[in-house]
Order: sequence, then C-alpha cells, then structure tokens
Amino acid sequence: MRSWECLAAGTIPRRTGSVGVIAALLFALTGPLPAQVSLPPDAAVRAYQAGQAAALRKDWPLVIRKMNDALATGHTHAKRHFGASRYTVDLYDPYYWLGVAHMELGEVLEAKRNLLLSRSEGVIDGFSESADLLGRLGALERREAQQSTVREAPTPAPPEPTPAVPVPVGIPAAVPTDGVPAPDAGAREPQGAGGAGAERILTLFSAGDFAGAEAGVESLRRARPDAREADLLASLVLGTRYVLEGRTDPNLLARAKKALAAWRKRGGARRTEETFLSPSLLATLNGT
Repeated sequence: MRSWECLAAGTIPRRTGSVGVIAALLFALTGPLPAQVSLPPDAAVRAYQAGQAAALRKDWPLVIRKMNDALATGHTHAKRHFGASRYTVDLYDPYYWLGVAHMELGEVLEAKRNLLLSRSEGVIDGFSESADLLGRLGALERREAQQSTVREAPTPAPPEPTPAVPVPVGIPAAVPTDGVPAPDAGAREPQGAGGAGAERILTLFSAGDFAGAEAGVESLRRARPDAREADLLASLVLGTRYVLEGRTDPNLLARAKKALAAWRKRGGARRTEETFLSPSLLATLNGT
C-alpha cells in the first residue's frame, strides 16, 4: 500500500521515517489547515475606524484604502457590535463605506457593486446609514435608467424636431402628478417622529423621490407648525439630495443647514439627529 493510501485508510506505513510519522500524526490530530486565517477583530476595527475618520475629512481615496485593509484582515462580512478590547464599533460594514467613497469619486460601477453588497448583507438595516444607502442606490438606478433612455430614444424627424430636455446626472426624474398624493395626505395624522407623516416622507426619500419627500415635509409643517421633526427630515432630504446631485446646488446645502439649525434650536436631541443623519452627511452639514 502506498503512503497516501495508508493515510487515507487511517494507518501509518512502517517505513515512512520520522518526518513521515510526524506529518501523519499532525494530519490525524489536527486535520487540514484552514484555507485562510483571519487576523484578530481589533485589526479590522482599527482600519475601519481610520476609514471612517477619513470619510469625515472627505479623503475618499484613503477611505477606499482603509476599508480594503479592513477586509484584508479576513473579516469580510458586515457585523453588529464588532471588535474586542477598546476597539469596537456598533456597525462594521466596509462595503457601505466603499460604495460611498467610489460614488463620491464618480466611480459608478464600483459604487453600485459595493452598495449592493452592503444591502445584501442586511446588517445595515436599522442604522442611520441605511437611509443613505437606499438613497444612493435609488440615485444610481435612476441615472442608469436615464442613460438607457437617452441611448434608446429615436432621432426626432427633421420636419417637427422635438428637442430633448437634458436631465442632469444624479437628479431624480419628476414623479407624474397623478401618482402624487394630495399635499396634506401624508401629514393629516402625524404621530411624532415616527408618525404617519414622517413615515411617508421616509418612504418617498428611500425610493429616491426627493421632490415628493420635500412636499411631504412642507405638508407636515403646515399640519403641525410646532413639529420640530419636520426640520430634521428636511435636513436629511435636502442634504442627501445636495450630495447625490454632485454638490452643484449650494442653495440645497444652505436650506439643509438652516433646517438642521432650526431642529437644534428647538431642542432636538443629538442622539435622534445621529440616528437619521449618516456620519458623512452630518460632517457635510456641520461644514467639517
């Protein structure tokens, strides 16, 4: 019987020598070596936190490098409450931050690939970054649809030319008026920050319908002038739209900052603010 046949049969050949015996015993005791050995969680978290800090500074190339460093430790799945000792994070999701960074750099394909990976992991649900993730995916999908429409549109006949109105990349298309609810439909029975009005606004926002979400905010303000959550929702909608449209409209940023200032002046809780606004959006609105 050959040596490998002996090992497969669970026996050790008589004349394998000391090296062969040791190797056979190790194989029998420990089994095959793992395909990949992960570094300790602290190594992944340190790289991840460095990437988050770079995002606050808008250093997107460094964000990409650090998030890839985190993945290179072998911890390639999103996790809640991840880490050990003094290096811990509530949400570990390198794919989300890679998607954000690539999108900010205009690298659409890589942005969508990583954002979809983050969404497929499912761990980000329930965190403030989830709304930003859905908004970015909605904007990317609309951009693809617009580009596909432009490629497939027939050339107008010379006698009756119909010039196409260009839609800036990243701006959601208008929603047909027959599909928009009455101005006050989403705010007739608001129930605080989680009420019907706020839920309707967040649903429109997650679908990428920023115009509808803004209209919902105004409806909530008319229905409840003292509702400070309307200011927080306005800062979320306007600030996200400003980022996704390539930071080309300073008026959107100014309105978002004004809404956030009004929320804080009315005594809005910082913890609620951090729940609705992602760290990168907060950095933009705070001007850091």
